[in-house]
Amino acid sequence: MEHLLQLKKLYIAWKNNSPNRIDPLNISSASSRLYFHIFDNNETYIGVYNDDIKENKAFFHFTDTFIKAGIHVPELHLVSKNQAYYIIEDLGDINLLDILKREGETENLKQLYKKAIGQLIKMQLYGNDHIDFESFSYPRAKFDIQSVLWDLSYFKYYFLKVSGITFDEQLLENDFQNLAKEAEKQQWNAFMFRDFQARNIQIKNNEAWFIDYQGGRKGPMLYDLASLLFQASAQLSSSFKEEMKHYYKQELKKNFDVNDKIFEQDFVSIVFIRIIQTLGTYGFRGLIEKKPYFINSIPMALENLENLIQSQHFKLEIPYFISILRHLYQLKITFVSK
Repeated sequence: MEHLLQLKKLYIAWKNNSPNRIDPLNISSASSRLYFHIFDNNETYIGVYNDDIKENKAFFHFTDTFIKAGIHVPELHLVSKNQAYYIIEDLGDINLLDILKREGETENLKQLYKKAIGQLIKMQLYGNDHIDFESFSYPRAKFDIQSVLWDLSYFKYYFLKVSGITFDEQLLENDFQNLAKEAEKQQWNAFMFRDFQARNIQIKNNEAWFIDYQGGRKGPMLYDLASLLFQASAQLSSSFKEEMKHYYKQELKKNFDVNDKIFEQDFVSIVFIRIIQTLGTYGFRGLIEKKPYFINSIPMALENLENLIQSQHFKLEIPYFISILRHLYQLKITFVSK
């Protein structure tokens, strides 16, 4: 009730009139942010509450920066004095994943994915030149060794240990260190969206619009492509993923000298790291908090991981970690019933 009252006060301060109603939105999210639908006659807006002020400041700065460049992000209408509440543009209730589930890999879907990729590259490059990473990116300014180790530790404590599998801490840590060093070698660093998946791409007027980019930082551009194409719940076909990857690479070549072999090897490495990061989230939100969406995504993520490890471009030297993951893959069906 308190959040509804605060958002109502904020809306009145902005519009000088009270909204018709404010409804909580039941969104299956990996964050603790709370969302609300604000109705005022024929107009609708989204109200947000988040007590993580540093994360909010990152979102405000990123939004202001991208709006100036005409990048498709929601307009930020008003922020409360304590910066815990804010009102943004309502981009509708249809996202790219909804369309994928509804119509499959149609020509229309391909065009929407390509539009999203085009907007992404624009965001990555413009953000690289205009975002104040050191002042606003949160919790890290850069996707560095420490960032990777945090993600790996998250996976270890919230997925691996919860799964009940016995493992050698030191052997696993050795491979974690090697993996983190490999990630630091990634080329083509710019603004990294961090959670660029179809659920965070709204479709409005047949164009792709982005939400939930507050975790952005300086990092490898391919991480975002990996996030999009290997989203577990999307279950994109290999041919579709290859076509979108090729499209991204051709667009990237307009700005960088891209070696195809390095691109493929870097992409496989960063896909691996991204899947491990999402499994950590699935462990916490699914196995611990029991949220169905995340529980149901676990077998699909493990399937993606197994296929990746078997691919010709997979060159990571992390034998003990791979053995643990193969064990997890064999147990994938049991995760749904946890």
